[in-house]
Amino acid sequence: MDLILNVSRQIYISKINIVQDYIESHLDDELSIQQLARVASFSEYHFQRIFRHFTGESLHSFIKRLRLEKAIFLLRKNNQMTIQDIALSVGFSNQASFAKAFKERYRVSASVIRKIGDLEMDKLINEISMNGKVLKGRMNYNIPIELKIKEIDPIKVLYIRHTGAYKGNSDLFMKLFTRLYSFASRRGFVSSGTEWYTVYHDYGDLTEKEKLRLSVCMSIQNDFSSQGEFGCMELAGGKYAVGRFLLETNEYQNAWDYMVSKWLPESGYMPDDRLCFEYYPPQECENDSMRRIVEIFIPITPL
Repeated sequence: MDLILNVSRQIYISKINIVQDYIESHLDDELSIQQLARVASFSEYHFQRIFRHFTGESLHSFIKRLRLEKAIFLLRKNNQMTIQDIALSVGFSNQASFAKAFKERYRVSASVIRKIGDLEMDKLINEISMNGKVLKGRMNYNIPIELKIKEIDPIKVLYIRHTGAYKGNSDLFMKLFTRLYSFASRRGFVSSGTEWYTVYHDYGDLTEKEKLRLSVCMSIQNDFSSQGEFGCMELAGGKYAVGRFLLETNEYQNAWDYMVSKWLPESGYMPDDRLCFEYYPPQECENDSMRRIVEIFIPITPL
């Protein structure tokens, strides 16, 4: 078993190394998440999270750090290049965006870096040296009560969608579920067999918070024509890794981190392009109102 886990992890590491090498040799190109996910042979949907787990920094931070570090080298070693030439050669679209990113990281301008002595330069780098990493400690995980591989049929759902920041906002989720329930109840869609879900359409540091999308959903039997904010879609069938958790409202992220960042790289599976979602089975802990059972579904395919 340990051998299988190690082989699985080595495959992931190899793919991350390949995409890092590609980034390093194409810093002057426009690097899109779609393009880099293809290079790594990962699903776009999961690529950034996997990259962050194995490198300790976000994809965006990694690219920016390499570009700025190359700029530092050119500033110190090539006096023939102008600052604008350097900015363009490391992938910035203009000198203004380069200057802003440079000042944010090094707290001085590129022209200052070009002028200061080696001792001052070493001191400056040492003061900010976290190697560009965004993770300051070990990632915290919630461990599932049960984890299994499950094959499911497609699930037709009625949904209400939200676009914008949502992490940690339990009031937002409550409002969305309440609005969906009220709408569906008036039309006779709710029954004892109704199942409730949340579907996540985006993940990653390159998706701005205000552009993140989620859909709060309920299962339905019949087709439904979209009406305003309410629509109908299908959760794809197929093979999923299903982690069953007992969570408080502030523990959902730790559960997702376990599934995608801890379990998946050691599982022998790869995530595919189907959407991830949460399923909320009937509450089993009636005396524990602060915690509830949540099942996290990650679509998978063999390595």
